[in-house]
Amino acid sequence: MKGIGLVFAGGGGKGAYQIGVWKYLHQNGLTPYIHAVSGTSVGALNAALFASGDFLRAEHLWLQISPEQILSPKKITAEDVADYLCKAALVAGMGGSSLGALSVTAAKAALGKLRGDGIFSRDGLIQLISQGVNFSAIQNSAIPCYATCFALGLDAGVRRFDLRRYSAEEGQALLLASSALPLIFDPVEFQGTLYSDGGIFFVGDNIPVQPVYEMGVEYILVVHLSRDEPVDRTRYPGAKILEIIPQTDLGGLVDGTLDFTAAGARRRIEQGWRDTERIFGPFIKQATLLHRGELLLRAYQKSEEKKCISCRWRNSRDKKRRSKA
Repeated sequence: MKGIGLVFAGGGGKGAYQIGVWKYLHQNGLTPYIHAVSGTSVGALNAALFASGDFLRAEHLWLQISPEQILSPKKITAEDVADYLCKAALVAGMGGSSLGALSVTAAKAALGKLRGDGIFSRDGLIQLISQGVNFSAIQNSAIPCYATCFALGLDAGVRRFDLRRYSAEEGQALLLASSALPLIFDPVEFQGTLYSDGGIFFVGDNIPVQPVYEMGVEYILVVHLSRDEPVDRTRYPGAKILEIIPQTDLGGLVDGTLDFTAAGARRRIEQGWRDTERIFGPFIKQATLLHRGELLLRAYQKSEEKKCISCRWRNSRDKKRRSKA
């Protein structure tokens, strides 16, 4: 299948970097060649913005973002705090030195206990999705748009949803679920199942290449938000994978993932544009020169054709004059 599959990794506030990548693709006329888009967490949000088809609206949304909009604390009690600390200890244990010995089954069981654990309200994120995502455009699009979530409970595991198949209300729920980072936001119930962040450590899929790979696109363009998570290409035999990796670290948990400042977004958008230009720039320039060369050749050919027509007309006119004489 011809075309490009676009993959957006998860990474919270660092997701503005992906808008910079999109900006470069948009400015250089490459977006029509993208035939599928997939994302996890903030990458799922950016995928939905991309599928909505309005780059300027998406960029404006990120440039107007604020920490208060995304990370607005809920009203909590002392009991909530105690419960939160217990669950935080559980997560810390999963992410500590014992992680290597932790089985996938044990990790899924532990995640199943993280219910109603978020300390931040989703109201701001809901507003952001409502302002930026055009679900009607997504539903009518020829481009599949996949959001990756993690199902909690007995049947725990990664789930992928093509947003074209769901209503605006359902699509919003899936985007909230895909970005419901444990201890930050509550899990989201969708069709009777609780879902959490699709890129959750150890058991999730933060770089959702699989759905676009299964479509058989000619190229897969992966936009990372971290410098230490390259794609395992052995999992995708035969795939032509291009990776855009931040040349400068986008930040850690506090100064990156949880940085939803407008200044941080602007800086990362610019960096995403520069990093994409570094990779695609030489090819774009070459293609531009070839295109200009083709245009000049066509103009020359037309000019020569006009000369020939004019020459034939003069010859015909002169021939008629000579015959009359």
